[in-house]
Amino acid sequence: MSGQTFIVMGGALLLILSTLRLVRLRLLSIRYGIGWLVVGVVGVLGSPVLPLVSGRLDSLGFTATGFSLGVFIAFLGLVCLQLSVSLSGLSRSIQDIAEHAAHVEARVRQLEGESAPHGTPGSAARPGVRHDEVSR
Repeated sequence: MSGQTFIVMGGALLLILSTLRLVRLRLLSIRYGIGWLVVGVVGVLGSPVLPLVSGRLDSLGFTATGFSLGVFIAFLGLVCLQLSVSLSGLSRSIQDIAEHAAHVEARVRQLEGESAPHGTPGSAARPGVRHDEVSR
């Protein structure tokens, strides 16, 4: 086994250990933790294969390091794509929650306006008090 194999395997093992720690501390969700564990396992299992295919890589014009970097860059692109999809979903959820909160606030203001007759202590007709101060 080459030094590059040990470096890739060590990095994959470090990824597995750090992922387990982050999931255990609840800093990383289990959903993403499983994905990173799969990546770590593929790194551990795939690193010994690299020297076996290096002869074929040479015939294609790649070095083992260049091929490894190409795979790594492709992987980072997929991670960026997946994070973009997750971020889009969260943005959509935040928009839905904000709209729902606005509807609830409008409904509460409407109900407060219907239930308090003018001139009572709960209404905005009190002298010197604005309606938005009463509702807070």
